[in-house]
Amino acid sequence: MKVSRRLKLLCIVFSVLSFTIGIQTVFDHPHIENVASRKTNENLLTQYKIEATFLEESMTIEAKQNIAFKNNMDIDFENIYFHIYPNAFRNKGQVPFDGDEREFAYPNGFNPGWIEIIEVKENNKRVYFKVMGEGETILRVSPQSSIKPGELREFTIEFEVKIPNVLARMGYGEHTVNITNWYPILAVYDQYGWNLDPYYSIGDPFYSEVANYEIIFNAPSNFVLASTGNMIDENKKNNMTTYRIKAEKVRDFAVILSKDFDLQQSNIDGITVKSYTIKGEKNKEALQVALDSVAIFNRIFGKYPYQQLSVVACDFFLGGMEYPNLVMIGSKLYEMEEDFPLEYVIAHEIAHQWWYGIVGNNEVKEPWLDEALTEYSTMLYFEEKYGEHIKEQILEKMIKAQYDNFLDLRSDRGEGILRSLKDFDDALEYSSIVYSKGALFIEELRKEMGEDEFRESIKEYYKMYQFKNATTLDFYNILEKNTDKDLRPIFEEWLHVKFE
Repeated sequence: MKVSRRLKLLCIVFSVLSFTIGIQTVFDHPHIENVASRKTNENLLTQYKIEATFLEESMTIEAKQNIAFKNNMDIDFENIYFHIYPNAFRNKGQVPFDGDEREFAYPNGFNPGWIEIIEVKENNKRVYFKVMGEGETILRVSPQSSIKPGELREFTIEFEVKIPNVLARMGYGEHTVNITNWYPILAVYDQYGWNLDPYYSIGDPFYSEVANYEIIFNAPSNFVLASTGNMIDENKKNNMTTYRIKAEKVRDFAVILSKDFDLQQSNIDGITVKSYTIKGEKNKEALQVALDSVAIFNRIFGKYPYQQLSVVACDFFLGGMEYPNLVMIGSKLYEMEEDFPLEYVIAHEIAHQWWYGIVGNNEVKEPWLDEALTEYSTMLYFEEKYGEHIKEQILEKMIKAQYDNFLDLRSDRGEGILRSLKDFDDALEYSSIVYSKGALFIEELRKEMGEDEFRESIKEYYKMYQFKNATTLDFYNILEKNTDKDLRPIFEEWLHVKFE
């Protein structure tokens, strides 16, 4: 989630709130058919084993990755493909930031980052690989022979990452080292083939399957580590700490390091919730919001299936960003006098654990599906915690206000919500359409369906598609199944799609 443009609106809303706190239908659209990969059988999941060492002096990571990949499709694979996102930070003219975001992301001036693929092996023999694609963010690996349907292959990739001095998803600032989207991650193969989209500057350009991870991560012992997954053990030796971490059925693996972390944690519904703040700034407040968010979403959507969740303050010029079991929260939010913006962003990012983390989707081609539902889930958080009148004020004075202001500026751009990242002109348009108009669309569905039917549909959607990738069609079918109302006109009007 990118929320920097929304923070001023959050503060405005805070001033207002301070007194309290069936039939299978096919759309005529190329991106909303049923996805090909549905199985979450443990034997079919990709297995990652990574051993990595963070070197502070050079701000690099030296790593070796073993990946066991099974061809779950009905065709032979002559090549397999990985995203290598760090290369998006290599060249000044291609960094993934929109417009004036660059000056905020690089307060000390441009500093490059990259990933170097040293070698790729199969059965201890080197195989051919090629770094390719826009910004050199795709790794193509050619196995020794084509991978047949149902066949399991293992590859070892040795690589090195240079972390840039940038306040972004991957980068470092004064207090934190953000190590995300840092290793070669297998691209998704679905009914459209391999999804090899570039690292767009707008939105979250990610699309992945759940996988299992075993990580050995070495870092200087004066750093505190927050990460995806469960800590199995840690061992300190010669000023270095070796962490052994395991994460099952997650879409990505993230690590945040800091010498200044203060950690507080508690338990809710059997889940350990951790709050990492910089020198303890608003640690108790952040932890309480996280606990409340998990409790509320567990109740209204379905149980969070992992053992832990970390809320991590970061050197990050945007509001927040979601990763499995871990959410990044911009440290500036902790420094604000008002608590509302921090609460809003934490609740939003934790909602992403349900919509993106557990129920996945193609965030490039259908970004509305997780973002609109997450934005509306944030409304539900405030409704459940503070009452319907608070939710209504936020919806009116922030969500609808942003969309109306956008239409005043660009009356010709009030288009449908269902668009790919590449179809948006800039971050303002993306935020206004995907987040704001998207949340208004979910509110309209709720009113049309009725309270019980709407809530039952969301629970069923979560239950049906957890650990899978869902589509707009999947979402529609669940809602349509649970109501006797005709939802077709609403979907056509708001999404700008037509039924066959």
